[in-house]
Amino acid sequence: MNKASELILLKEKLNLGLNDFYNDEIRDVCLRILTLMINSNPDNKRRFKPIVLDSFKFLSEYQYVKKDFKECLCYLDKIKSLDLYKKETDSNINHVNIRYFQCESMIAIYNENLEKIKRIEEGLLKFAPNTILTSVLKDDYNKVLDMIKSYLNNSIRTRVNFVLPYKINISKEEEIIYEYNDIIFTLKFKNIVNSTNNNIPFKAVQGVLELEYDKYGVSSKSEIVITFNKFFDATHKMDDLLEFCLKAFNYFLNFYRQVTKLYWIDNLILSNVYSSSNVVVESENYNIIEIPFYYGRVLKSSRLPKFMTKEKINELSEKLKIKEDIALWNILYDDAKNYMLMEKYREALLSINSAFENYLNIKSREILSKKMTLEQVEDYLAGTLDYDNYQLRDYITQENFKKAIEDDILKPYSPSTFQIIKKCIDVGNMNINKRQVNKLVIAIRRNRNDVIHGNIVSIKNIKLQVSNSVD
Repeated sequence: MNKASELILLKEKLNLGLNDFYNDEIRDVCLRILTLMINSNPDNKRRFKPIVLDSFKFLSEYQYVKKDFKECLCYLDKIKSLDLYKKETDSNINHVNIRYFQCESMIAIYNENLEKIKRIEEGLLKFAPNTILTSVLKDDYNKVLDMIKSYLNNSIRTRVNFVLPYKINISKEEEIIYEYNDIIFTLKFKNIVNSTNNNIPFKAVQGVLELEYDKYGVSSKSEIVITFNKFFDATHKMDDLLEFCLKAFNYFLNFYRQVTKLYWIDNLILSNVYSSSNVVVESENYNIIEIPFYYGRVLKSSRLPKFMTKEKINELSEKLKIKEDIALWNILYDDAKNYMLMEKYREALLSINSAFENYLNIKSREILSKKMTLEQVEDYLAGTLDYDNYQLRDYITQENFKKAIEDDILKPYSPSTFQIIKKCIDVGNMNINKRQVNKLVIAIRRNRNDVIHGNIVSIKNIKLQVSNSVD
C-alpha cells in the first residue's frame, strides 16, 4: 500500500474518532499520519495538509485531558505554525488561544512561578475585551482567569473527603480550624451510623450491646472533609496529597485524644482510608481539578478462622510453664513494631530505645557476673569510684582521693553504653566484635535525642530512620 492510500484510510479513522480524546487508538492514528507526512512527496504534503492540522488538534486535546500540559503546548505551537491555521474560524483560533492560557497557567502554578502567573493574568485581560467568545469558550476563559486571580489572592483551596475507620465526636455543625506547616486547615465531620443491627457482627445475649469504645467503626464512623488554602497537584501527586492530609489530620488527632481522653484512637494511615473519596481543587468560583479515588478497607470476619498450628500451641505452652512475666524489653520491642504499623514513628523510636536500654541493663549484668561478683557488677554499672582501679591513682594519694569523694569533688561516673558493651565483649568472649555491636547501637539510637526534644524537622526521613532502628 502506498503512502497516499494509507493516508486516506487513516484519515477516515481519524474522522470517526476526532472528538474521542481519551482514545489511544486514535492517538496512534495521528502519530502514524505525522510520521508518513515527514518524508512524503510535495503532492501528498499539499493534498493532506488538513489531516495534519486535524492530527495536531486531536493530539493537543488528547494531552490536555491527560493533564500533560507541556505536551499540549507543543502541539498547540505546531498548530499555530501551519498556514492553514490562519484560515481557521475565529472560534477555533479562540479555542487554541484559551487552551494555551490554560496550559501555561497550570504549568506556572505547578512551578509556583509568580512572575509568569502575573504575565498570564495580563495576557488574559488584554485578550478578552477584543474577542467575541462563544458561551463554552467564555466559560473556559472565566475559569482560567478566576484560577489565576485566586492564586494571586491566595484563595485557591484543596478539599479532600473520605470516611474514617472510626467516629470523631464532633457534630457536623462544628468547624475545626488550625494551622499546620504554615497552612490553614479546616476539618468538618459527619457521623455515619449503621442503621440496622444486621450491620453489626456482634450479638448481645441479654439487653442491648453498647459499643462505647468502637475502635473499628463497627456501629458508627465519621466522614471527614479536609480543606486547606493551598493549590495541590492532585492530578500527578495524589499519594503525596493524601500523605500530607493524613499528617495534618494526625496532628489534630494528637490534641483530640488529649482533650477527649479517647486514647485508644489510632493514627490514621492510608490503608485505613475508607470507601469512595474525592479530591477537589477549587478557585473562588470554579472547580479546577476534581478527581474521585477509592481506597478500599474491608472489615473481614470468618466462621473458619486461621488457627494456631500445633507447633505454635506447644511453644506457647512451654513459655507459660516458665511462670515468669515477659521481660519489659520484649514488650517494648513489640510496642515499637505496633507503633510502626500505625505510623507513629516518634513513639516507635522511643519504644525501641527503651527496649534497648532495658535489654542492656539485664544482659550486661548477666554477662559481667560470669567474671565479677554481683557487688562488683553493681559498683561498675553505678560508676562507684575505687582507688585501686582509679586511672589517676599515680597522681593522687589515697587519703586525698577519699577526701575528694567526701567533699563531692570526685563523683560516681557511670560508664557509657559503648563502654559497657566493650566490657561485656571482653568478659563474655562473645562471637561479635565491638564494631558490629556499635553499628547496631548507633542504628537504634539515631535521632533519639531529636525526638525527645521535639526536633522532628531535622530528621529527613523519619520513617526510614525508625524502620532501620526497629528492624
